[in-house]
Amino acid sequence: MAEPGLDELLGEGIRTGSVIPVSTTEEAIPHTDIALICVGTPSRTDGTCETVQIQRVLEDVAAALRGHPNPYVIALRSTLPHPQLAAEVLPLLASGPLAERWEKDVFFALNPEFLREGNAIEDFLNPPYLVVGTDHAKAIPVFRELYSGIDAPFVAVSPGTASLLKYACNSFHAMKVAFANEIGALERVFHADGGGVMDMLCEDRILNISPAYLRPGYAFGGSCLPKDLRALTRTAVIHGIPTPLLSAVGPSNESVIARSVDLIGGADRRRIGLIGLSFKSGTDDLRESPLVELAERLLGKGFEIQIFDPEVRLEMLQGRNLRYVEEHIPHLVSLLVEDLEDLVTDDPSKPALIVVGKAIVTAERLIDLCPAGARVLDLVRCLPVDAAPLEVLRL
Repeated sequence: MAEPGLDELLGEGIRTGSVIPVSTTEEAIPHTDIALICVGTPSRTDGTCETVQIQRVLEDVAAALRGHPNPYVIALRSTLPHPQLAAEVLPLLASGPLAERWEKDVFFALNPEFLREGNAIEDFLNPPYLVVGTDHAKAIPVFRELYSGIDAPFVAVSPGTASLLKYACNSFHAMKVAFANEIGALERVFHADGGGVMDMLCEDRILNISPAYLRPGYAFGGSCLPKDLRALTRTAVIHGIPTPLLSAVGPSNESVIARSVDLIGGADRRRIGLIGLSFKSGTDDLRESPLVELAERLLGKGFEIQIFDPEVRLEMLQGRNLRYVEEHIPHLVSLLVEDLEDLVTDDPSKPALIVVGKAIVTAERLIDLCPAGARVLDLVRCLPVDAAPLEVLRL
């Protein structure tokens, strides 16, 4: 494939000796400490990635390494989901010709690339970060030396994190294109300038083009986002304009709540201590709060619930906010507790599942108050997964 500047760059490398052309893996291995595997992973008919090319290269590398006793790093640059990597690729190294050397002096890493066709050289030399996904600490210094000439943050993570990051980036890019196209498709109905709308949307670097909202957590709610999303997608339907991306946001949000109900139902705890009720921290707004929805569903399934949310005061609720909670949890007053201690105090005969729905309690305080071994479903990810002595669950 054509890539601007690549031929010139390779020619210079060959002339200076920094690039040594070879025709076989056996020729390359003795002169190197690391193999960067960059082969295609095209889609199979079911959408999964084809790994045949990766497997063939690995077999060649493994065969060549049998006569090369020095430590070696095998790095995959190709894009592949981690579940496939673990099922179809890594077993070739762990149980093949390199089995005796695997994880002793032969190591593996996933080293995703973030390159755009047509801008690959510029992107390689000026990346946002250098990501190495490996379970082998001895492989990391090799990458630090390899990329020492590139000025970018160096990040070592697990292979799964590196794999998901690559897919998250590309999926986000695809989603942005689809979002902009759907907004553009609505310009005629709104008598608007779709391009101008997106230009102004991008001017907001506080909420729109920023890290705001871009972290895993619980479902969104409140008086604005659900209502405005419904109005926009309904307008599109009325005027016969397909907006599959925007129309999928509501069901996606609903699936988060459904997953939490299923997880709680399978946790074998009938007592639930819910931390948080309003739709986000810093407000007592209960309208379309996913935590109100969660509590309502659990009550309907016969769970015993207590709720701690110091930001919600029944005597202060009024208007639509009050009517909403009266319609959904009319006996809320009997569920609220004043002190967090009352919520987390364990009953050995009926241990509770603590559900953190809002980050209104510090991780330190929760760890201190909960009895050892308590199960905590952390919907907002305020606790580390290994928050001993708690058993932390996530969606």
